[in-house]
Amino acid sequence: MPKKRLTTPFVTTISPPTDKAQEDYFDTVLPAFGLRVGKKRKTYFVMVRTLRDGEWKMTRANLGTTAEIDLATARQQAHEAMDRAAKGLAPAEVKTERKAAQADESRNTFAAVRDEFLTKYRGRQNRKPAPRTLAEIKRVLNTDLFGGWNDRPLAKITRRDVMDVLDVLVERDAEVMANRALAYMSMLFGWAMHREIISADPTDNIKKPGAEQSRERVLSLDELRAIWQGTDPTQANHGDLFTGIVRILMLTGQRREEVGGMCWSELDLDAETWTLPATRTKNHREHVIPLSAPVVEIIQARQTEQEAMRLKTDFVFTSFGPRPFSGWSKSKARLDGRANIDKWTLHDLRRTLATRMAEDLHIPPHVIEATINHVSGARAGVAGTYNRALYLDERRQALAAWSGYVLQIVGAVETDNVVRLAR
Repeated sequence: MPKKRLTTPFVTTISPPTDKAQEDYFDTVLPAFGLRVGKKRKTYFVMVRTLRDGEWKMTRANLGTTAEIDLATARQQAHEAMDRAAKGLAPAEVKTERKAAQADESRNTFAAVRDEFLTKYRGRQNRKPAPRTLAEIKRVLNTDLFGGWNDRPLAKITRRDVMDVLDVLVERDAEVMANRALAYMSMLFGWAMHREIISADPTDNIKKPGAEQSRERVLSLDELRAIWQGTDPTQANHGDLFTGIVRILMLTGQRREEVGGMCWSELDLDAETWTLPATRTKNHREHVIPLSAPVVEIIQARQTEQEAMRLKTDFVFTSFGPRPFSGWSKSKARLDGRANIDKWTLHDLRRTLATRMAEDLHIPPHVIEATINHVSGARAGVAGTYNRALYLDERRQALAAWSGYVLQIVGAVETDNVVRLAR
C-alpha cells in the first residue's frame, strides 16, 4: 500500500486505479491515517488497535467520505479515534457521534434556535425581558439582514457572517442599529452556548461597530412651553389620549410604558397616589407616585370620558377596553407638527424633570431619584440595598413644586401660586 503525504490537492485530484477496485494511501504525517480511493467515492479511514474479547486487535475505522468531511477534520477525527481506542473505547463511535452532531445541527437552525430563545430567554435575576425590550429583540433578529441565516445550522454561522451583517448596517449609516444587532446576537449565541447548542460564540470579542452617544437632551423652558401648548385639547384631536399621557409624563417624570399602561386599580385618587406594582417597573420594585393636583385633574377627566362612553376597563388611557394606549409613533408625529421643536423624545421629559428639579428647584438628588424610581448615585450599590426609605412626603412636595413650576412656565398659573421649596 502506497504512502503519501495527504494534502487537499492530492485528495481532490487522485483518480481511482484502473486495474483494481480501490487503492489505499497512508498518510506520512499520521501513519495510521489514510484515504481509500474507490471507483465511486473516496473515504478517510484510520487503523487503530482496539480491545476486543480480551485481546488487542488491529481495526479499521471509517471516518467519512470526502463529500462529508474535509481533510483537516478527518485528520483531527483520526486522532480522536486513536485516543478512544487507546482507552478501550470503540473508535467507530467517532463517525456515529459526528453524524448525530450533524443531525442536531440540522435541527438547530438559526430560525429554530432564535424562536426558542425568544420564548425561553431570561436576563438578570432570571427575569424575562420587559415586553417592549423583547419586542425590539424580536424585530431586529427577524429583519431581512438574517434572512439568509434562517435555514443554516446555528453552529455554522461564523464570525465573518456576523461582521458582514454589521458592515451592511454601518454602510447604511445605521450605526446605533448595528450596535443593537450585535448586542442581541451576543445574547442569542451566549444563550445557545449555555444550552450546549453550540460550542463557540461567533460574536465573542467583536467590538461595537458604530459610534453611539448617550442622549443628554434637556428641554429648554421654551420647548416645555411648546410641548404643553401642543397638548392643549383644543389643538389636538377630540379624545386624543396622547395629550394627557404627555402632560403626565411631563409632570411626574415616570416612564412612557408606565404612564401609557396606567390602571385604575393602581390609583387612589382620594389619597392622590399611584402605586406601580413591581411587575410594571424597570427595576422590579414597587413604586408609589404622589399625584399633584394637575395630574389628578387629567385622570379625573379620563374617568368622566369613560363613564360617558360607558367604557368598562382597568386602563386609564384606552379607547378599546382590553388594551392600553399603543399609537405612540403616529401620535408623537402629530404632536411634533404642533409643537414645532427640534428632535426630542418622550424620555427627554423624564431627564428634563430630574435636571430642572435639581438646578431650578434645588431638590436633593436622593429625593429626585426616589421620585423617578431611578436606582443610581445615592440609591445604588450597598447604599441602595439598605436605604429603602420612601421619602414619600418629600416626593409629594417635590412633585407639587415641579407641577407649579411647569404651570408657571406655560402660563397656566400666576407666579404667586407656585409651591416653592427651601434650599
